[in-house]
Amino acid sequence: MKKRFHSMKFFFLKYKFYFILSFLILVAGFILSDVVYHKPRVPRTEEEFLETLATGEQLFNAHRFEEAREYLIYPANHGYPKAQFLLAQMYYHSWGVEQDLNQALEYYQKAATQIVQAKYMVASMAFRGETKSVPKGTATAMLIQAAYSGYKKAQNDLGIYYLMSADYEQAYYWLSLGGGGASERAKKALQTASENLTDYQRGLLDAEIKGFVARK
Repeated sequence: MKKRFHSMKFFFLKYKFYFILSFLILVAGFILSDVVYHKPRVPRTEEEFLETLATGEQLFNAHRFEEAREYLIYPANHGYPKAQFLLAQMYYHSWGVEQDLNQALEYYQKAATQIVQAKYMVASMAFRGETKSVPKGTATAMLIQAAYSGYKKAQNDLGIYYLMSADYEQAYYWLSLGGGGASERAKKALQTASENLTDYQRGLLDAEIKGFVARK
């Protein structure tokens, strides 16, 4: 027994450098993996939620979507509209996750209470037939709200819908506010609406357009 102990001691002393080196490599590996892919801690306080959201937004802007999701999921599920909107964008456009229109709509609807673009996306998904859970009346109301908030895409879309109903005055009004040049379709729609109005009608509408103030 004593002989075996001395043999083990001799073996350890002879190869201790390799044991120590292996241990250091193992520790370094854990440290490196934590640095390369560091999952966020679960936030507990308002300050921690805001820090987690800020980190998630930075990763999102850097197109590091898979990592961004790991951070955004916490504030999103605790009622932070910006995190909800960013996650909705990821699920809608399939950025870092598989496309999931139901999940996208859920987060857009939550974010729509404070973010105009989210409100527009809910309406847009309804009109495109990407969801059947949003009534057309609700979608129309949300599109109008987004347009009155000054969101250009909503204004152009609303102008096109009025043109389809042959309401040239409203079409001209909203397409002019939207810039009319967001797309070829909007540009042509503005031209059509303008051609169906008199100079007098356009003059009155131009005065209204000039005095437009976005609603918050």
